[in-house]
Amino acid sequence: MFDLTGKSALITGASGGIGGAIARALHGASANVALSGTREEALSALASELGKNAHVTPANLSDEESVEGLIGLAEEAMGSVDILVNNVGIFKGKDFNNETVEDWNDHFKVNLMSGVQLSKHFLPEMIKRDWGRIIFISSECA
Repeated sequence: MFDLTGKSALITGASGGIGGAIARALHGASANVALSGTREEALSALASELGKNAHVTPANLSDEESVEGLIGLAEEAMGSVDILVNNVGIFKGKDFNNETVEDWNDHFKVNLMSGVQLSKHFLPEMIKRDWGRIIFISSECA
């Protein structure tokens, strides 16, 4: 395994299976983790499971204000973010022929643009510290 002692990670979509597994792995490597998602109960359960250095930072990343709010929550909880895992994603369960322009706008806003906004915020500090990781996770579903 690897040692992330002293590093802090923000994981979006942490209330789901993949995000939760990523949070467990990073926390298991001694990173502080900020758990973000829309299902606060699931985030709280995961934080309780992980224990010390696991922070609940709920956010609905469907709008820019919520993304800005998440930035504040993560920085308040951990100080800085060294690892950003853009794992959030929505899927409306429709096939391509039934997707509306509004559906596609929602997909891009949450699945792509929230990660871009978070990355634009945290990247300059990562560059200054000469250490940081930004990970984007996507799916064929969206």
